[in-house]
Amino acid sequence: MDEAGPQSLIRRRPGAVAADTLADGHLLRRFASDRDEEAFAVLVRRHGPLVLQVCRRVLGGEQDAEDAFQATFLVLARKAGSIRDPGLLGNWLYGVASRIARRARVVANKRQARETRMRRLPAAPASASVAGESADLRLVLDEELSRLPEKYRLAAGLCYLEGKTNEEAARLLCWPTGTVKGRLARARDLLRQRLIRRGF
Repeated sequence: MDEAGPQSLIRRRPGAVAADTLADGHLLRRFASDRDEEAFAVLVRRHGPLVLQVCRRVLGGEQDAEDAFQATFLVLARKAGSIRDPGLLGNWLYGVASRIARRARVVANKRQARETRMRRLPAAPASASVAGESADLRLVLDEELSRLPEKYRLAAGLCYLEGKTNEEAARLLCWPTGTVKGRLARARDLLRQRLIRRGF
C-alpha cells in the first residue's frame, strides 16, 4: 500500500466517472475476467470507508487498521470471481474485515502480553474510561452483529452499515419490504439482549 494509506485509495481518481456508475456485480466481473484495475479501484472507493471504519473500531491503532483494510481487499482480489451475490458485496466485505481485524487483534493482544510480561498498568483517568467504554461498545456491537444469523445480519448490514432504505435492501435481497422490516426488528432485539448480557 502506498504511504498515504487507505484514504488515497478511497478518493476518486481522474477519469473514473464512467466506472463509478456501474453496479458492484459488473465491476467484480470486469476485475475477475480482465483484472481491470479501474473496476477494482471503484469497488475500493465505494466500500473502503465501511471497511476502514470496521478495522479502526476493532483494532484502534491506525497502522493495524490499515493493514487489516489492505488484507480485506486482498481477499476480495483473490475471490472476486467466486462471490455468490455481488449485490451484497458491502455485507461480504464487512464480514471479511471484521474477521481479519478480530484475528489481528488477538495476535496483537498476545504480542502485547508477551512484551509487557504481565505488568500492571496504572488506572486510567475517568474521562479516558468513558471514551474506552464507548469504543468497547462499538467493538462488542461489531462482534455481535457478525454473529447474528445470516438473514438478520444481511438486513442489518445493508440498512445500518450501508445506509440503505428498507425498500432498497428489499430489492437487493429479493425479499418483501415487510420481511426486511421484521428482520431488522428481530436483529435489534437480538443485539439488545446480547449487549445486555455482556453488560452494556
